[in-house]
Amino acid sequence: MLQRLAGPFRRFGFFPGLVLAIHRVLSRRSPRLGLLYHDWMVQPIPEKPLLSARRSQAYETREIPKGDPLIDRMPIRPEIRVSRFAQDAICLGTFRNDELVGYIWLSFGTYEEDEARCTFILEPESESVFDFDLYIPEKHRMGMAFAAVWDGASRYLRERGVRYSYSRLDHFNRKSAAAHDHFGWKQVGRAIILRLWSVELIVANVHPHVSLLLTTSQRAHIKLVPDALREAG
Repeated sequence: MLQRLAGPFRRFGFFPGLVLAIHRVLSRRSPRLGLLYHDWMVQPIPEKPLLSARRSQAYETREIPKGDPLIDRMPIRPEIRVSRFAQDAICLGTFRNDELVGYIWLSFGTYEEDEARCTFILEPESESVFDFDLYIPEKHRMGMAFAAVWDGASRYLRERGVRYSYSRLDHFNRKSAAAHDHFGWKQVGRAIILRLWSVELIVANVHPHVSLLLTTSQRAHIKLVPDALREAG
């Protein structure tokens, strides 16, 4: 028992470990309770393909529209699917021999987070996207699927003049952080989010620094800006 309690502190340090330990206690009592630790990241859209021409020819990336049977088979709660399409998010699927090997969701200009009640306003608006829920089916996780999804998404975004891709990272998801590090990830914000049924308290290192949301209709509006643009401003 002591080893289990000490595990988060050994892996992540005192403060993150404490956050994770509290979250585990709360979430066991109810799925509507929790203490989240989110990092908000930005990365530049690469100017060159991530895969060689030979490898990229094996994959096809295209939009998966609302109503496509593939959407219904994704491990996403039905109400979340509805909310994503309601905010005009799109799903990009990557295929090999007509088999889906991975997908990623994209939201342009603004994004309404579905794990916390945050609405992100992206700067510069015409050149930014929020990417989320990158998913690779288990059978494809040991191959090139992750790189292929990012290669296809990057090509799709370059064609639309997008330069920056924002995303939300669970602070404890070291595997995802490592996978993106070589793409030039930079942190642009961080928040601790306390969920108590319908109430959320968000404490962040970007404006607004503290948001107390008492009803499910309230959301915190958070502007994300790359460091280079923030410094220039």
